[in-house]
Amino acid sequence: MALITDPFTSSVGTVTVVTTTDGGRPPEYFAERIMAALMFVGDQAPQPIRDQAYAFRDRMHAVILDGIKQAIESDRAYRK
Repeated sequence: MALITDPFTSSVGTVTVVTTTDGGRPPEYFAERIMAALMFVGDQAPQPIRDQAYAFRDRMHAVILDGIKQAIESDRAYRK
């Protein structure tokens, strides 16, 4: 049996670690994470397209944040 000596590389992509003290995270944190997973606006895009993409991202962030807050309130009411 021959020993394989060819090197190989592996990549897991970008890993982000965020810590907190004194409790959990606010809904805004989760809305930002969801938006980062759903949408990226490239710096090289033409300015009018970039502006439109940022406006769309801001609106989607507001919708997601509102949904998260409603889910929290609903869960709290359900658990009473």
